[in-house]
Amino acid sequence: MAVINTGDLAYVPSKATLVHYDRTGCVNRATVTTQPSLVLVTNVDEQRGYEIIYEGGYWFINKKSIYPVDADEYKEYKNASDID
Repeated sequence: MAVINTGDLAYVPSKATLVHYDRTGCVNRATVTTQPSLVLVTNVDEQRGYEIIYEGGYWFINKKSIYPVDADEYKEYKNASDID
C-alpha cells in the first residue's frame, strides 16, 4: 500500500464512509461520499485513519478507503483538460 502523508492530495471514491469525532473521541457524525473527490490530507492517525477536508469540514476516513494521487500525473491531466 502506498504511503499518504499530511499535506498530500488524495482520491476518495464514491460510497466511502467518513466519520467525525467529538472532543471525547466518540463518533458524533458520519456521512457517505456521493461522488469521487480529491481531498487534502490534514493528519494521519494510527487508530482513526486519515483526517481529510471534505466539503468544508474535517473528517476521518479508513486507510483502506483512500488512495494517493501522483501530483505530476494530476498536473498533466489538469493541463490536458484545459485544451479545447
